[in-house]
Amino acid sequence: MTPSASIRKKTLKKPALTCNNAMYLLYSLLLIIWGFALLPVFLYKAWRQGKRLPGMRQRFGRMPENLRANPGEKRAVVWFHSCSVGETLSLEPLTRAMRQRLPDARFLFSTVTQTGHEIAVRGFGGENVFYFPIDFTFVIRRVLDWIQPSMIVIIDTEIWPNLLRHARSRGIPVALANGRISPGSFRYYRLARPALRRVFKNYAALMMQSEEDARRIEAIGAPPEIISTPGNMKFDRGLSQKESREELRRDIAENFLRDIETEGAFLIIAGSTHPGEEQVLFEVLHKIRTAPDLAKTRLLVAPRHPERFDEVAEAAVAAGFAVQRRSRPDEENKSAPVLLLDTLGELSEVYCFADIVFVGGTLNRHGGHSILEPAAFSKAVVVGPSMENFRAIRNEFIARGALRQITATEDDRSSQKEQLLDAFMELLQNAEERESLGRAALAVIEKNRGAADRIADMLARIFL
Repeated sequence: MTPSASIRKKTLKKPALTCNNAMYLLYSLLLIIWGFALLPVFLYKAWRQGKRLPGMRQRFGRMPENLRANPGEKRAVVWFHSCSVGETLSLEPLTRAMRQRLPDARFLFSTVTQTGHEIAVRGFGGENVFYFPIDFTFVIRRVLDWIQPSMIVIIDTEIWPNLLRHARSRGIPVALANGRISPGSFRYYRLARPALRRVFKNYAALMMQSEEDARRIEAIGAPPEIISTPGNMKFDRGLSQKESREELRRDIAENFLRDIETEGAFLIIAGSTHPGEEQVLFEVLHKIRTAPDLAKTRLLVAPRHPERFDEVAEAAVAAGFAVQRRSRPDEENKSAPVLLLDTLGELSEVYCFADIVFVGGTLNRHGGHSILEPAAFSKAVVVGPSMENFRAIRNEFIARGALRQITATEDDRSSQKEQLLDAFMELLQNAEERESLGRAALAVIEKNRGAADRIADMLARIFL
């Protein structure tokens, strides 16, 4: 059912603020201490990277005029919050589904990181994007007064007690969408269960990715009656990417991935890599290229963090490779063995050109990154042993023969290199195996699609 343009907010019982004052006062005090402790780190990073700290005025609640609520305007304002790049990208199918249900609403988007902010501006328009405010009471009050949201939707699992408390006191429903509790986070959250029980009462809905995530969030204090499991909308994000941005892909093919169709010019794409992983990949590439039928194999590296672009380029040169950078199309390294994707928001677009995809954050103990976007392009995906952040997804892909995972940890880099080399060589020399792995990966995506629509239906009902 599609709600009408005049949307009324669901009436929520106001919390008993006086019983929790001590808890929130302690939380605010710890937040101040944490901020002062990390300030030198932030300043040092800004100095090293030659950048100013972005969005400081907005982080302290000084919102731009274009975000100010118009008292005479009665349309709903939905505030979506996503921390960084991955969460921001996953919003695309959800916002598309929400626009169908709430066509007259205004959507605003906040992020924490600069890269997430840039992706949001590109996808949703700069006039609708701002930096997430620091969770101090006076800051949160100022922001809520300024934008006057009808609803707040938080992507993944970020818990901001003061925002939740003051939103509920004003009758603004807050929903968690695509929620996830990793095993590592679960261990720490359990220690704070008494406080979290009070905080979770301020949510209108907790929509989790899986039954395991639902069990974990209930175990740390969430009321079971507001928990649901509509699924993981990142499955929808992967499929939606296949249908968009053809012009960008054409530009990538013509100005970056030159000679991509040359016979024997296989392409391995390593997405979202972390320090230490590139060196392993460069050594493996050297060995792959010694095979006569694989001598033209190239490696495209997309570092997870933009500040590492120059570092990775220098490491590739030190490893003996010429490098072609996406940001410098006029350089003459047209058939360079190493390609560096040093731009934002294009990784999902280059996956369609890969023969094999390696997903970073998995050789080291980072917990991994999403495998869904390359899987949506029917690509053979290889990962390292660390996939703790995506355990349920990893398990389903492996059970269906849709993922290749090496087992050696970073404590044994020599075995890691050998296992990664064996996996790459087998897939590069066996087109049938590559295609079988890719077909199985797409089948998993197709089986799990539809979460964005289910979440949008639930969010729309909260307004009624």
